Amino acid sequence: MRAFEAAARHASFKRAAEELCVTPSSVSHQIQKLEDWLGVQLFQRLNRKVVLTDAGRTYFGTIASAFDEMAAVTGLIRKPMRGETEHQKLKVFANAGFVECWLGPRLSALQAAVPGVQLEVAFGSSVEDYLRGNADVAIHFGRGDWPEYQSAYLRTGYEFPVCSPDLLPPGCQMADPSSLAGFQLLHEDDASGWAKWLASAGVQHPGIRNGPIFHSTQTIFSKVIACEGIALGDDIVAADLLLSGGLIKPVGLVRKSNSSLYFLQFRTEESLPGLASVRDWLTRELQSHEEETALLRRNEPYPAKE
Repeated sequence: MRAFEAAARHASFKRAAEELCVTPSSVSHQIQKLEDWLGVQLFQRLNRKVVLTDAGRTYFGTIASAFDEMAAVTGLIRKPMRGETEHQKLKVFANAGFVECWLGPRLSALQAAVPGVQLEVAFGSSVEDYLRGNADVAIHFGRGDWPEYQSAYLRTGYEFPVCSPDLLPPGCQMADPSSLAGFQLLHEDDASGWAKWLASAGVQHPGIRNGPIFHSTQTIFSKVIACEGIALGDDIVAADLLLSGGLIKPVGLVRKSNSSLYFLQFRTEESLPGLASVRDWLTRELQSHEEETALLRRNEPYPAKE
């Protein structure tokens, strides 16, 4: 279970192996044994990464919480050994898709920016989740209406359809948003995202209610890469896949998201000195990332048609 929890958290057998001081093949073998015992597949094995299945996400949520509780209790009762330095701990909650697709690949850089602080990253999508999980801070998508908490604006995303570069036949291009009608739409959480985007584009899709619904950004992107349909992405969570060529933006129309990314504080800077450093790093890196992804916000396909 520890191998599964580490692999799910890192979305990588290799990184899990490094954390556990074993080989990647050992992690893979342990997870295969767990899958055989459970009778379900926990991961989709892709070329360069692994993605949790729906069963895997359900299992990970419970397993991660159990390990968190054990770590918390251990920390409460354990006495530091002689000469051992006690590290400050900062619990950061964030939307799972943001962690998996943006923060996760940059977590080492964030950790380096806060030496002496142990970062604990947990998934959550509401203030209730954060309070229930005893969060110190949260990276939250919303509208900034939390007068009872200190918050800082980070960034607003721009939404657009994304698909695999292999979905369209060679030489074939989508003329305009109405061309989406010939493809299956994949939904994250519900169909409201696509409904808003299609309305802003002034078009309808006859099968908008027929496409499957997923509750994982990483899972939905894996389905898109496998040419199972078209999903909505944005210039934050889908950016790395777009810039690397794993996804393309087939239609040249973007929509500004109704929600923005904010940094929410549930503790004071005085009580947690590392808090300000995390906030400043996020502000700086997201601003730099916004500049690097300017092409994605243009009302044109990406990569641009030749």
